[in-house]
Amino acid sequence: MDTNHSSWLLMAALLSCACTAGPVFAAKVRPSYCAGTWYPGDAQQLREQIDQMMSDANAPPVTGKPLAVIAPHAGYRYSAPVAAAAYSTLRGQKYDRVIVLAFSHRNAGRYEGIEVPKELTAYQTPLGDVPIDREACDRLLAAPVFLSDPSVDAGEHSLELQLPLLQRAVGDFKLVPMLVGRLSPEQCTQAATAIAPLLDDNTLLVASSDFTHYGPNYGYVPFTDNAEANLKKLAEQAAAPLLRGDVDGFLEHLQDTRDTICGRGPITLLLRTLSMKGGAEAVRTAFDTSGHMTGDWTNSVTYQSFVFTHKKGTINEQDRATLLRIARETTAAYLANREVKTPDASALSAKLTEPGACFVTLQNHGRLRGCIGNMTAVGPLYESVVHNAVAACQDPRFLDNPITAAELGSIHIEISYLTPMQRVHDTKDIIVGRHGLLISMGPRRGVLLPQVAYERGWTRDEFLAQTCRKAGLPLDTWKNPDAEIYSFEAEVFGEPEAKGTDKP
Repeated sequence: MDTNHSSWLLMAALLSCACTAGPVFAAKVRPSYCAGTWYPGDAQQLREQIDQMMSDANAPPVTGKPLAVIAPHAGYRYSAPVAAAAYSTLRGQKYDRVIVLAFSHRNAGRYEGIEVPKELTAYQTPLGDVPIDREACDRLLAAPVFLSDPSVDAGEHSLELQLPLLQRAVGDFKLVPMLVGRLSPEQCTQAATAIAPLLDDNTLLVASSDFTHYGPNYGYVPFTDNAEANLKKLAEQAAAPLLRGDVDGFLEHLQDTRDTICGRGPITLLLRTLSMKGGAEAVRTAFDTSGHMTGDWTNSVTYQSFVFTHKKGTINEQDRATLLRIARETTAAYLANREVKTPDASALSAKLTEPGACFVTLQNHGRLRGCIGNMTAVGPLYESVVHNAVAACQDPRFLDNPITAAELGSIHIEISYLTPMQRVHDTKDIIVGRHGLLISMGPRRGVLLPQVAYERGWTRDEFLAQTCRKAGLPLDTWKNPDAEIYSFEAEVFGEPEAKGTDKP
């Protein structure tokens, strides 16, 4: 970490960590160190304060069940209204488990990996104990990068301050607490790979972070005039990649601006994990600054909150099921040497009879057995599914070991419905978790579907390099001005069986 960042982190630790650390706890219930200082210690007062803030919140509408939240963690006087705006969107939803990604202010930059409690059974708050999901924690601790060191969490507020808000928004849930330390890009991918399987429909992912720490107290004074307007502009720049679910863009923002976002580690890990689940779309639910609250812009902290949901598709569940059925019937007929029948278009929805491009992927317990598709629409979508299902059974990569009828019961079918290709003029516009790529130069061209990159946790540059490899080109060909790069998006859906990870 550079000297400038070290200085502001140290200052932030000295100024912000006023919770009573006390001795390293030996009990299995972690005490609420910050109750009575950073937030009310009286249960009734705390409950009423949070409920009022959520009622007063003016968050934009959120479509679908939230997958993840980014919320600030300063004293409730300053940041809780911004956090409450995000948490207000969770009311009425059920979550069995909440994963909170926080960090240690006192130990910022001093430990490597992610701290997960080994012995704790609950976190205490004035609203009652929050039980820890011991099974999930033990599973993580068996994976690389994760460690257990109770001293890291002693007196820390970044995780604790999220819990009363979650208790009032969600009700009962099990907690997976994590304090994110230094992570290399490879370690971040390892951690996201371990976390991603936990993100089922009843699990919420939370990243705890304030945003810009501005002023001499934080060693960050990129401007001296018009602090209010410039801090708002900086907040918009930080928010832009978050709204796109763009982890590479967020890291570039940090590098370009040196923005003093204290929870950069939790946010980066949240974005990387969501990208490995196929990405998400976000709304910013609230924004404020301590300078606006106090009228003093000499030193100011920015607070923002965000809510992430599944990307909206254009093919409804019924049509997806129909296309998967067509692909299954086509595959079965071809492998049994029966006539492959084309469905009656009059029995299909208008969406399925529109021109459409797609890929059909066949896997046997995660092992690729065929994947063929068309990049541009050459006929109705349902016909593309039929054609590509047959072609996937004939994938030339498996001529020496072709798929057989005996495998049919073990075959999992996945369809990737493609949007039209768009020429990429700036590679920074490519978002892992959203885009697939086509790269061509001369007679060579290579295509990789979006899930190839996101399931492997590739960075944008790795995705570009691997697409060049697929084309039989040098890995850095994407930097050549004569190379043509196209992006596309895909709605990926498959049969109910667990998906494998081996993609073309």
